[in-house]
Amino acid sequence: MSIHRYHALIDHLCEQLSIEFKPAMYQAAQINVDGVDFTLFHAGLMLPESVQMHCDFGALPGAAREAVLLRLLETQTHLFGVCAPVFSYDRTRDSVALMCRFPLHDEDGAVSTLELLRFFSGLAKRWRQDRFTFVQ
Repeated sequence: MSIHRYHALIDHLCEQLSIEFKPAMYQAAQINVDGVDFTLFHAGLMLPESVQMHCDFGALPGAAREAVLLRLLETQTHLFGVCAPVFSYDRTRDSVALMCRFPLHDEDGAVSTLELLRFFSGLAKRWRQDRFTFVQ
């Protein structure tokens, strides 16, 4: 029944975010939250009670690239834990993503998922400002 909960989650997110639903969203829901792109997937047979999420942080800068990558590794240290998000790199797009897996919930799952997406959206927008180097 987890796939039904995943479908209900996608339906609810589309409703809450005023996104036009398309059946392909059940395979890979590409949504935008506060100017940040996300992709949600049902985790499948291996972890049927969970959702995989990718949050697009954006392209790596050309300048100070090593410092930015080291800062991402340092930030990763603070995120470490069970079911914790991780940074990844897409070589074909030269971009950084924050990925995580979270459980499907029966009650209020869409509300907590939307809160999580908004939180990650804020992190992505902050990273786009200064790459977590805190230089303005």
